[in-house]
Formats: sequence, C-alpha cells, structure tokens
Amino acid sequence: MLSHDTEETARRLERAHELFDGTLEIMPWGYDPFLQIWDPISTWMSVEGALWAIADQPELVHKIVGRMAEGHMSLLDQAEEQGLLCGPQSLIHCTGAWSDELPAPGYDPDKPRTKDLWIAGLAQMFSTVSPKTFREFEVDYITPICERFGLVYYGCCDPLDKKMNEVRMIPNVRKVSMSPWVDEELGASEIGTDYVYSRKPSPAYLARDDFPAELIREDLQATKDICDRHGCALEFILKDISTVRYDPMRLTQWGEIAMQVAGG
Repeated sequence: MLSHDTEETARRLERAHELFDGTLEIMPWGYDPFLQIWDPISTWMSVEGALWAIADQPELVHKIVGRMAEGHMSLLDQAEEQGLLCGPQSLIHCTGAWSDELPAPGYDPDKPRTKDLWIAGLAQMFSTVSPKTFREFEVDYITPICERFGLVYYGCCDPLDKKMNEVRMIPNVRKVSMSPWVDEELGASEIGTDYVYSRKPSPAYLARDDFPAELIREDLQATKDICDRHGCALEFILKDISTVRYDPMRLTQWGEIAMQVAGG
C-alpha cells in the first residue's frame, strides 16, 4: 500500500528551505514512475537464472511477470488517487523530458495523472533474447502500463536496432535508446522520422590516457550523418562514465564537441 507521511514531508521541506533558500528552488516532488519489471526479477533469480527460467519454466515466468505488472498498475492507481505523482518532469531516466504536449489537457497540479507524465522503460537483460521472446515477456506486459502515460522513453544499454518492430508495439513511445552496441545504420533506418534517436555514444574515450577530441568528433559526426540520411531527430546522451582520469574538464570538452557537431 502507498501512503504519504505529510509530517515528515513538511519537516524535510523546512530543513531544505533552511539550507538552500536563495540558492535552489525548493519544491515537494511526488512519485516519478520508472518501468523496470526485469531488474528486480534478475536480483531475485540472477540474470542467467531468469533467462534459463524463460526457456525451462515459461508458465512460471509468465506468472511472475504478470504479478509484477499488476503491482505497477496498482501503485500507479494509488499514486493518482492520492495525488502523489510528480509534476511535469525535466528529466526522464537520462534524457530531457521537456515537451509542449505535456501535461495533458485538464491538468491539475494538485492531482497529477499518469497521462500528464513521461515514463521510461527498459529490459536490459533481454539484450540477447529473440524479438519474439522480447515481445512475449516484456512488450505484452508493459503495453497496458505505457497506455496510461502521455509519452514513453524506451530502452537503455539494451541494443534495440533489431527489435524495432516490437518497440513500435509499445504505446506512446517518443524516444528510443540507441546504445553503443547497435548497428547505427539499421537503427536509424528503423526509427526514421517516427521517434527520437536517443544515441548513447561510448564513454570509453574519456577513460584513455589522452583525450582524443578528433576521434570523439568523428564518432559523433558519423551518428549525425546517419540520422540526417534517415531523417531522424537526434539527441546525444553521455552516460555510464566510469572514469575521466582525474580530469573533469573532459566532460566539458566532450559537451562542447557534441554541441558543435549537433549545430553543424
């Protein structure tokens, strides 16, 4: 059951105002939904165990995934009823969420609805399964959940270039992740003008002894050229950074290169 401790919220807001007034805008923030059915399952069974179970005990796995999906729906119902959903987002997972299409008509800031919001979904451990299995054990279960939301961002590190037929079955998708492991040309041809090509360039360049500015520029430019050919709306997202070799200015330099490529 979902509940709200109003006294604790008030205490924390008061403390936040004491610390940050004049520096940061302080506001209460409700439940910001994130759709990751398979992440908790993999912590219970291990990724390998869950994948073997799909092959060896599919009926059991369907019951587990069905129960998880029901739990998500119940949580959303309770959050809507109690007015505990967050307001219009600026970020969803790792991507910008600003949109003129949200919130939906009839929006009440005191009682946000799922249709006023984005939701992000992913099934990273399904990177190696077939499109058919992806549909049967992920898409079919998340479809009723995604139908409730205004917009959907789908994917993360999972390569989706060969699963776009199934991704298209997910309602309200607006952005699709294109990870470092995709065939970029195939992904762009599948996405076309229908979705945002949310590119995750490899962060490995930032871990080198030197900072290979020209290699980074070539890598990003190659993506932009591919997206230009296929009419894809493109965004670059640098994430999963393990090290910058004690040189945080590498992040600034990368950002400057990305802006130059995007504006070129």
